[in-house]
Amino acid sequence: MNKRRVSKKVNKHKKTHWGSVASWYDDYIGQEGSEFHQTIIMPGIVKMLRSTYKSVEGLNIIDFACGQGVLCRYLSKRGARCTGIDLAKELIDKAKERSNETNIDYLVGDVTSLLNEDGSLKFGLKENSFDAITIVLAIQNISPLTPVWKAAYSLLKKGGSLIIVMMHPCFRIPQSSDWNFNNDLHRQERVLWRYLVSHEVSIDAHPGKKASGKKSASTIHFHRPLQSYINTLGNARLYIEHIDEWVSNKKEQEGVKSEELMRAKSEIPMFLAIQARKLD
Repeated sequence: MNKRRVSKKVNKHKKTHWGSVASWYDDYIGQEGSEFHQTIIMPGIVKMLRSTYKSVEGLNIIDFACGQGVLCRYLSKRGARCTGIDLAKELIDKAKERSNETNIDYLVGDVTSLLNEDGSLKFGLKENSFDAITIVLAIQNISPLTPVWKAAYSLLKKGGSLIIVMMHPCFRIPQSSDWNFNNDLHRQERVLWRYLVSHEVSIDAHPGKKASGKKSASTIHFHRPLQSYINTLGNARLYIEHIDEWVSNKKEQEGVKSEELMRAKSEIPMFLAIQARKLD
């Protein structure tokens, strides 16, 4: 488990990206994605898209904070036209190396500043041009939220969907939540000791290096309560129409407590997926 360092209140204008951990992250995700990507997240996104559109084929989709392009590759193979944008040039370079598809474009850019002062879009992007926008396991590394939602509203066609997948903010709070086994009740519990106040946490990408006295690259996680997402999306005229809560499907090693841990993990979700629509 990655070591979490001392948390602070959210710096609303801090720009973060994963360029410093690009090689490690690219190796971890690989060509097809992690087990969670392949079995839970990407199939879940396709299911959400199909709830609005009969097919992914032919859709014009932009993936905010696309990383090394795993979702763009997945959707493009299903016939979507994809654009991936990420602030880390190192990750965009990895995405280009891994993507041979002709129906994917990649841009280096900050999704918190896609709009010019006059409201026009940067990078030649056009208003009302995308059927869907995705943000996968990235929104908790981005601050602030409002300019992201405003750009999404501008880019989406009327009726278009914004799909956000994140670690569940109610149950997976870095440095402020954990599993605990209650020996008296023989029960696996999820405990948390901080939730309502937004704050940021610095996470060491290589805690082993840190423990041995070497420098370790770090990433920033912005924790926000659920109300922050619901309220800011609504203020941006992106209206939530569906929420999914996905549990981990990872199997635990057999043992005295493993059955109880699997029961708890089947009840307490790991991921939160939000689908919001532009209705006007």
